[in-house]
Amino acid sequence: MGFFSNKGVDCFDMFQISISFSRKAAVALRKSYDDGIVDYNELKNVKAIEHEADIHVHRCLKMVDEAFITPIDRSDIVEIIKEIENITDSIDSISNITHMMCVNNVNEEAQTLMDYVVDACIKLEELMKTLKNFKKEVKKINDLIIEINNIEEAGDKVYFKAMRTLFEFESDAKKIIVWQRLYDQLESALDKCEDVADIVQKIIVSKT
Repeated sequence: MGFFSNKGVDCFDMFQISISFSRKAAVALRKSYDDGIVDYNELKNVKAIEHEADIHVHRCLKMVDEAFITPIDRSDIVEIIKEIENITDSIDSISNITHMMCVNNVNEEAQTLMDYVVDACIKLEELMKTLKNFKKEVKKINDLIIEINNIEEAGDKVYFKAMRTLFEFESDAKKIIVWQRLYDQLESALDKCEDVADIVQKIIVSKT
């Protein structure tokens, strides 16, 4: 059917496609970190996915602007689309930092944080699929939001431990700069996932 029907714009399909780009980018980045050795070819895939996501966002915003009818408020649609875009951009930033700072090997903490980003994106993808029937699926939506929040909290613990270990045991200033940037961006990507879940929760509360 596409994004438009005789009733207006299908924002829920937009959300699903948007978060699928985030999930694909996260999976590609995690694959580049496999075995702790950075695969720079996979990093190129992240950039390609982010570029596709940008095109999708511009198309979505144009459609929302031109739509006569929308199933939820335009401002809510735009907010969700933009916040999902922030997830994809954040994952792309992790890839950029990895490449720019010549990171050839990643440790267990970075791999674990990347696993959490993938997990959060998968749960968000499920959330966006469920959102289409939000009036009937309130419990499932709330359960998914809690799961995403729990993933973010688990990631915070790994981040805190990784940063503490870095500053306690590392004396090489260059390595401290590199790993601090990388940990910060990984943790930021998780925060962006939680932001989307929180926005959905806010919208559901106002609509039910």
